[in-house]
Amino acid sequence: MDRAPSDFSSAEWAHPFKDTPRLLQRLAFLVGRFAGEGGYAHGGRSFHKSLTGAWAAGGQFLSLRMRVAYPLADGKLDVHEACVMVGVEDDCLRAQVYTDAGGRRDVTLDLDGAEVSFPDRPPGHGDTSRRARKILRPADDGFEELLEVETDAGTFETYSRIVLRRRE
Repeated sequence: MDRAPSDFSSAEWAHPFKDTPRLLQRLAFLVGRFAGEGGYAHGGRSFHKSLTGAWAAGGQFLSLRMRVAYPLADGKLDVHEACVMVGVEDDCLRAQVYTDAGGRRDVTLDLDGAEVSFPDRPPGHGDTSRRARKILRPADDGFEELLEVETDAGTFETYSRIVLRRRE
């Protein structure tokens, strides 16, 4: 008789799942369905973002699917999607980022307490003259996401901020 894997008790597994790596467990605040409205540090239109995070491959990876919509002046939406797979390699959190434009990037994530940060593309469709980074922090019933951009002085300042709240 055919049964789905969820119908099997762990006593029937020849190779039980490994525990989720401790380093990866620190990103557990990203598991779930989230949505929020964000804004820019210097004003302007708001934007909407949603994210779904789930453990993958028996908890050995974290899968993140996201969609962000930026309203344009003509009433249309500039919508972007990405998928990120995060795992542990050489005692570091590594991610592969896949975008709706067909791009793929490898990223190393840095942990500082409960906060995770990583290099990101600067805003402005192709402006590579400055560095940018994303910072994700756990928050009540969700998490905060900051995009920071390098200033002329070489420091980082907040470009945009969004709090994504748990939907389920």
